Amino acid sequence: MVAELSLRGYIALPTTRNLKAVDIVAFNNRLSRFAFIQVKSTDQPRSGWPVYTIKNADNWEKELRDTLSLGERFFYVFVVLPSKMQSEPVYYIVPSADVAEMVINKTREYLREHPSAGVARQLMAWGYGGLRPEENKRYRNKWELLGLDETEPSE
Repeated sequence: MVAELSLRGYIALPTTRNLKAVDIVAFNNRLSRFAFIQVKSTDQPRSGWPVYTIKNADNWEKELRDTLSLGERFFYVFVVLPSKMQSEPVYYIVPSADVAEMVINKTREYLREHPSAGVARQLMAWGYGGLRPEENKRYRNKWELLGLDETEPSE
């Protein structure tokens, strides 16, 4: 992932010591814009990308929102690893608030369909069941969502 960002002209630094929620800090080449990135990868995208295990059944929506939505400069990059069906990785660049809302909405749908199911200790996955066409279009390879592209005039 660091290499991919570097190829796109960004400065990308992996974090060390298992920094909570941030795998990479990326900057534009003027160091005037930055993004915090958490990377999740899978070769089975229909199963989604695990993002969190709910601990508290009483306040699960707040817990998910507080844990997954970490501010406007925080992004998840979900990677579909190469396979027999595709030779190159596919990247979904998603603002953290959008991840939280998708996971909450999918969980609400699931609970409506399965009223006796509980949410405590459930592993939540972004994109579970496959991405809808509008999600694919909105996030697939949308590096500009990171907000790192140069818009200032060069000196």
